Amino acid sequence: MKRFVIALSVVTVLSLILCHAQAPAGSVDARKPTLRERAARGDADAQFNLAKMYEAGRGGLKRDYTEAERWHRKAAEQSDPYAQASLGILLRFGKGVSQDYVEAYKWFQLAVSQTSGGEQESIMELRDSTPARMTPEQITEAKRLARDWKPKPNQQ
Repeated sequence: MKRFVIALSVVTVLSLILCHAQAPAGSVDARKPTLRERAARGDADAQFNLAKMYEAGRGGLKRDYTEAERWHRKAAEQSDPYAQASLGILLRFGKGVSQDYVEAYKWFQLAVSQTSGGEQESIMELRDSTPARMTPEQITEAKRLARDWKPKPNQQ
């Protein structure tokens, strides 16, 4: 029995060494990058997910609307329609940021242009209710900002 335990230990150690030896060239740590690491590298999906975690106070993170806005904006700037809609909501209702109807409308409009079905309808409702609180000049400006907007790839 003792030989079996020793043999099993040796096999385990050799397996670990072999796995480490097969790590990609130049990699010090072959583990999967964390959500925060991927977000910091500019991954829009990771940025959106991290923003949602801050917004809800999930995943061991304290609720922080300022951080949620920061990460939503990074993903939204890369054309992520869900981040655009979420950023619009934060701006529309002033959750952790200054209320800004012009910017909220712009982000809602951009999200509407990239979604369909029920998702698009929900975002359209938010977009279409926002002008009730805006002047005609603000509405014109919001539409111009949406029309002239260009994505900024890989927002780190």
